[in-house]
Amino acid sequence: MLESLAVKNFALIKEAHIDFKNNLNVLTGETGSGKSILIGSINLALGMRASKDYMRDENEDTTVSIAFEVKDKDTLDFIKEQDIPVDEDGKIIIYRRITKDKNIAKINDEPSTLNKIKEVTEKLIDIYGQHDGESLRKNAKHIEFLDTFIGAESINKKEIVSKLYTELKAKKEKLATFNLDERMRLREIDILKYEVDELEKANLKAGEEEELADKFKLISNSKNIIESLTNALNALQDLNLSAAVKEVKSAVKYDDSLNDIYSSLMDCDSIVSDSIKELDKKIDQYDIDEKDYASMENRLDLIRGILAKYNNSVGKALSEFEYKKKRLVELADYDNEKKKAEEDVAKAEKKLEKAAVELSDLRKQYAKDFIVKIIEELKDLGFLDVKFDINIDRKDEITRDGFDDVTFMISLNTGEKMRALSDVASGGELSRIMLSIKTILSESFGTETLIFDEIDAGISGITASKVASKLNRIAKNHQVILITHLPQIAAMADNHFVIKKEVADDRTITTIEQLDNKGMIDEIGRLISSSGELTNTVIANAKELKESAMKEKE
Repeated sequence: MLESLAVKNFALIKEAHIDFKNNLNVLTGETGSGKSILIGSINLALGMRASKDYMRDENEDTTVSIAFEVKDKDTLDFIKEQDIPVDEDGKIIIYRRITKDKNIAKINDEPSTLNKIKEVTEKLIDIYGQHDGESLRKNAKHIEFLDTFIGAESINKKEIVSKLYTELKAKKEKLATFNLDERMRLREIDILKYEVDELEKANLKAGEEEELADKFKLISNSKNIIESLTNALNALQDLNLSAAVKEVKSAVKYDDSLNDIYSSLMDCDSIVSDSIKELDKKIDQYDIDEKDYASMENRLDLIRGILAKYNNSVGKALSEFEYKKKRLVELADYDNEKKKAEEDVAKAEKKLEKAAVELSDLRKQYAKDFIVKIIEELKDLGFLDVKFDINIDRKDEITRDGFDDVTFMISLNTGEKMRALSDVASGGELSRIMLSIKTILSESFGTETLIFDEIDAGISGITASKVASKLNRIAKNHQVILITHLPQIAAMADNHFVIKKEVADDRTITTIEQLDNKGMIDEIGRLISSSGELTNTVIANAKELKESAMKEKE
């Protein structure tokens, strides 16, 4: 559930905070008051690309914070899989801040990418804009709705088809490597033999290049190191601490107070002696034979020369070594290997065909139920003589989604022949058809929160009342947030917010206020009144409309 939205310095909004509730949340306001701006701020929180144009005051940061309470276990598990910390209350807070120079995005105080925000919020909220009905004119959307209606079975079968499609593609690419004439085959064999021999002789090992490079760098500076260590050795030897120890030891016999000095000198003599021995060893280590030095340099050059051909990666080089050896075997037995590759492609095509047929059969099976439900919903929204069908035709090729071309067919009036939905419906009709689809999908598979931005465009009268009833029905099982200009829909609100445009300090600002019962009646009256005047008759009509809506909600 969407719990709250906090916006600051966004377009006409100076600062606003809304606490949403369960069921039906309605937002109304005069044309141009900023209702679309509010949806824009939500979209920004959900991962929309930011622009400095959104900043009301360029000297202040623009911030949007949106909070969800997530109860669905599968959704919570998905969010946790994205390495997003979630407390036991299932709170998800998304924060966006836009400055002159930066664009900051966080989920639960952890930095996040916009793509990750989109992935997460797609599970939490579904926004239907006033122009989204136009998406019904695209067949790709029809198959998406049908698959969503089917649910898990469709997802599983599509995953199988997608996997087999990928496997077939790889096998076809493999087969393409056998499209060689004899001259090309012999030429590739010669090249591979050279490359395999080169890699075999190189005997590459992980980490060897780095180890040799460090050692070579050290040895390259051995003369400077030996000179410095020799000077240090001579300096230590010139100290002649042994003589000092001997003389102080003689003096101790006459004065016990010299014991501490004697002990200190003994310690120093011991340390210096040990250091001299270690320096001797180190000087010997850096005294490298010229042949060994040359051998190390040649080995390093060889390794680097080969790795340059393989993206400077030992792993890549070793992988290519295995591939090239295998490829040589294939080319040596060219005819048999090509026949085997052809058989592999044929087997993969049969598997993909079988899986695609099963997916298509599943779609055809569920399409019957989907048709019945759509007709019921459309009749409920005033399409009394509607006929609806789903054509499922086969495409020429199989893709990751199978081979089905799904088209919604409709007849809206008696006597009209069935035609593709994209060729028939008007904008207002598309909105109602989309609402029908959303109603069906939301009952079983939809996200917890649905936002409708003026889904009532192009409707009025009895149809408006039917749409209001439909939205109320959806809101029984989902949180619904919607922007409307129709009193019939506003009357159904469980929570009603009014968006106003005011002038303060010579600047236009948008404000948002949650209404009490009286405020709801007055706002419904404003929507009813053609003049905007709240006469006694208008208020009486508004009260009657609200009371009627509340009875329907019981």
